[in-house]
Amino acid sequence: MKSTKELLGARIKELRKTCKLSQEELAELIGVEPQHMSRIESGRSYPSLDRLEKISTALKVPLKDFFEFMQLEDAAERLE
Repeated sequence: MKSTKELLGARIKELRKTCKLSQEELAELIGVEPQHMSRIESGRSYPSLDRLEKISTALKVPLKDFFEFMQLEDAAERLE
C-alpha cells in the first residue's frame, strides 16, 4: 500500500497532467526547482501548506482535490 506522501504526489502529478503542464512549467509557476517538484510528485518530499496552496492556484483546483486519491489507492492495490 502506498504512503499518504506517495498518494498525494501521484494526485498532484495527475492534476498537473490534466492541465497539460510539465513538471518544469509547474515548478516555475510556484517558484521551486524542477527537482523539488519531482521529489513531491514521487512522494519523497511533502509540500508545505503554503506550497500546496501555490500548486492549487497554478492548477486552478481546490486544495481539497489533492486529497481525493481513492482511485489511485485502488489502482495501486490492484497492481500488488
